[in-house]
Amino acid sequence: MNKILLSSAAIAVLLLSGCGDDKKTQQATAEVTTKQETTKEVVNEAAQTVTTAATEVSKTVEESTNKVTENTVQDVKEAVAPVAQEVKETITTQVSNVAEKVNETQNDVKEAISTATNEVQEVVKVEEGPNGELLFKACASCHGQKGEKEALGKSQIIAGWDKEKTINALNGYKAGTYGGVMKNIMKTQIDSKTDAEIDALATFISNL
Repeated sequence: MNKILLSSAAIAVLLLSGCGDDKKTQQATAEVTTKQETTKEVVNEAAQTVTTAATEVSKTVEESTNKVTENTVQDVKEAVAPVAQEVKETITTQVSNVAEKVNETQNDVKEAISTATNEVQEVVKVEEGPNGELLFKACASCHGQKGEKEALGKSQIIAGWDKEKTINALNGYKAGTYGGVMKNIMKTQIDSKTDAEIDALATFISNL
């Protein structure tokens, strides 16, 4: 009987011991679960904090970049402005110089044209006077086209005479104070000639 009681007591003790271990296990499991949930919450909060911080950093970087860009553009504008002004002034000066040179050239051209016009007018005036070449055509039949002949085989060859000698001879024929056997023939040829015609004829003969 005593053995049975002892056995019963032992079983009771074991059962009671088993129940106590289950409670401890359950309690430990609950604590672990709580800690896991707490850890999860901490991790989530940390992740949220990191995300927020990253967003703020990104925004700050973007704002800083924009500010740097604006400052850079402004700095470039400020640096370029003096150069642009200098270039503008240089171009203005060059254009002004070109305009002055153009005006000077135009004035030179006007003067050249005026001078050339005056010279042409002088030439025209000379040409409008007696034409020695035309006057000599009447003489060429006897003296030759180049004054290389003795007129009628009796006169001197006039090719090579200078202008003064020719004028003196022609005026002498006209006045009757010059000439030999050709004197009368030459007088009739020269009597109608004016001083200007004699001058033109003498100039032509001197150039033969």
